[in-house]
Amino acid sequence: MKRTVQVFLALYLVLFNISTLYAMPYDDEIILRRPQAPDISATAAIVMDAQTGFILYEKNIHEPRYPASLTKIMTALLALEQYANRLYEPILFSNNAVYSIPRNSSHIAMNEGETLTVENALYGILLASANEVANAIAEHIGEDIQSFGTLMTRRAAALGAINTQFKNPSGLHDPEQMTTAYDMAIITREALRYPKFTEIISTIRHDIPPTERQPQIRELLNTNQMIQPGQHFNQTVVGGKTGFTSHSRHTLATYAATEDRRLIVVTLQSEGSHLYADTKALLDYGFGIPYNQQLLFYQNQYAQTVPVFSDWSPQGNQVGEVRLVVPDDVYLTLPLGFDISDVEHTFYIPGQLTVPIQAGQNIGRVSYTMHGIPMGDISLRATNTILPTVVAETSIAEDTFVAEDAPGTEATASQESIIPENPESLSGPGSRSYEHLHFSLEELAENYYLSFFLPLAIFCGGLVLSIGIFKIQRRRKQARLGHYSVIGSQIRRYRR
Repeated sequence: MKRTVQVFLALYLVLFNISTLYAMPYDDEIILRRPQAPDISATAAIVMDAQTGFILYEKNIHEPRYPASLTKIMTALLALEQYANRLYEPILFSNNAVYSIPRNSSHIAMNEGETLTVENALYGILLASANEVANAIAEHIGEDIQSFGTLMTRRAAALGAINTQFKNPSGLHDPEQMTTAYDMAIITREALRYPKFTEIISTIRHDIPPTERQPQIRELLNTNQMIQPGQHFNQTVVGGKTGFTSHSRHTLATYAATEDRRLIVVTLQSEGSHLYADTKALLDYGFGIPYNQQLLFYQNQYAQTVPVFSDWSPQGNQVGEVRLVVPDDVYLTLPLGFDISDVEHTFYIPGQLTVPIQAGQNIGRVSYTMHGIPMGDISLRATNTILPTVVAETSIAEDTFVAEDAPGTEATASQESIIPENPESLSGPGSRSYEHLHFSLEELAENYYLSFFLPLAIFCGGLVLSIGIFKIQRRRKQARLGHYSVIGSQIRRYRR
């Protein structure tokens, strides 16, 4: 009986292990499984990869909606573009800036005649969503609020936000002030290029010091609950901008990050507490999408040849050709569903070059886009060296002769005057031989070495040394990363 139980137990374990083995998915299937898109209450939403601009999720992303205070992201962008290096510049508050907003709208109680620095004004609009501060920024940059609205619309269109129209810098309701989830995402992406913008939206509290009209400190608290301890806190969220009017309902633009991923989430026309629940669901979805690395260029790919001339003059002679290649393997990190074959290449290569050309020198580049989205570019590198050749140039000394019209006087003759048709007929003492002249080493050193080859040698030596140092640093970097990642370089762009 005991032996029978043991046999049955052994058979059960074997069958259980086999069924479990076949029931488990392969690792590749686990890695490449795309999560199911969430069901959200917002009427329009987008999830965009901040590094590449890839759209990972979309819902009515090109349908116009009222932006509410997301408008202030555009206002902040224009202020940073104008004053990123002059954040200390004062902004004066006019009567119109202070008193043209509704009494029950967001404000920080600024008074007519007060001033704020550009930096504190940015904190005022991005943390406290102060409408009078947005008006003051608009008047400081543009002639008036209406002109600034036109400037905002034009700048948005230049970024590709062609379905956006601004009428005021604050987001207070105007029936003609509209945007889309896609447009708001690309405006936010542009603003993230400025470290000060990221710094401000990630700040929980900021104190504005006393001013001319206010002896007390103004305490500003961030209205975004996803970066504050509490029910809606999300550790991936860096910051964002909230908005609300009775016409737009709740709007939210969010910037979130992990070690290897940067996402922008925009939700428009959400209701109540669903605002943060929608954003959390979209972040979980975006961060859950698997990415895989695909080879974009392999080393020495796309060989192009460019003619090399002795100089830039029309009479310059072609002395060779230089071969340009992609210097290293290049990988592109793409989310699942994007095909590397959709990448388009554009070469930017000079039509001709002049000596000297050194092997390893960066010349020209190849840029690549996907679905019209700029992805980056790679420098092309020369594979061969072309140096100038030494050409023996002779000069004929000036000779003198007696002019026919002025006996007894001497005049200087040009080369054409003194070179006879048959140079070999010249003979006798004092005559000059016009056979090919031979340089001695001493003459060559005296005439050319110090004036031409020495600076050239110093230049070439410094260039080779720089290239050597660059290659050593790249090898060390590749040893750490394992491959050359273009997207990795763009990730660092957002860490500046």
